[in-house]
Amino acid sequence: MSAGATASAPIQRTAVGKARFLLLEGETLAQALKRVLIGEITGAAATLVDPAIARSEAIHLVRRRLKRARSLFEVLEDVPGANQKGRTRQIRDTGRLLAAGRDADVLAAGARRLKIEAAGQASEAATRLVGRLEVAARLAHAEAPPLDAVVARLRASEADARSLPERFEAGRLLAEALGQSYRQGRRDWCEIADGVAGERLHDWRKRVKQRRHLSVMVPFDTAVTTRSIQDDLEDLAEVLGEEHDLALMRLEIETRPGLVERRSDREALFEMIAHRRRKLLKTALAFGEELYGDRTRLFTRDLAPLHEI
Repeated sequence: MSAGATASAPIQRTAVGKARFLLLEGETLAQALKRVLIGEITGAAATLVDPAIARSEAIHLVRRRLKRARSLFEVLEDVPGANQKGRTRQIRDTGRLLAAGRDADVLAAGARRLKIEAAGQASEAATRLVGRLEVAARLAHAEAPPLDAVVARLRASEADARSLPERFEAGRLLAEALGQSYRQGRRDWCEIADGVAGERLHDWRKRVKQRRHLSVMVPFDTAVTTRSIQDDLEDLAEVLGEEHDLALMRLEIETRPGLVERRSDREALFEMIAHRRRKLLKTALAFGEELYGDRTRLFTRDLAPLHEI
């Protein structure tokens, strides 16, 4: 189970190994969505200022929470409340304030993975690359905006969430959002399988994460939101995330010649990156067959009971 599911709401396994979100006693789904949304935002603020959590780890955890909050705000796009037109954008922009440090950490971590797998000339180049990217990561964190500014934005988003009504058609909105997420994710998978990659892979990753976030919120068992499907979605997101990180690393090396000075070293690293990306793409497409192989109407059919709550 992901950290997000643990922090947001209790999860239980059923007798057949599924998992479902538990409403509190007497709670409606509308109230639950609002509660979880507020919890993600307040949890992000608390994590950011917790002295026991290293800054890089705190930023990672906060950005994960904000992505889950953004998924929920998108579900509630048509629900009235404060800052209705701008609340999703505001939570997105808050996450972007922390992006530079996190992106630098990801590049350094990717270089460390390359170093482990590298041999010969590529190993020496990867070692130097790790050192330079770790320095860049420290600088990125030093230049990050003051945490107080980020917390202030989180407080504004918290106010937006608290202004939401207690009653709205939560089941219908959740079902429609899940159906749209699946439809778009299936389209992305089909196009990637047909040879369209690039930004489409990154788009697919965002849809996969969104589907995972929303699947957790379904308060009863369905064939399309089982625990094993949630876990597979999380694994697919990790695969697509590593593929994206490697694409960014190649771009970073290409555009910053000082990172890897010798052309032969760059070519050795590019070959390693390309080989790993091919393997990841193959794995992702196999996941896609399992998770997005059904037509959208079959997926949404299994969510029909949501319209009744």
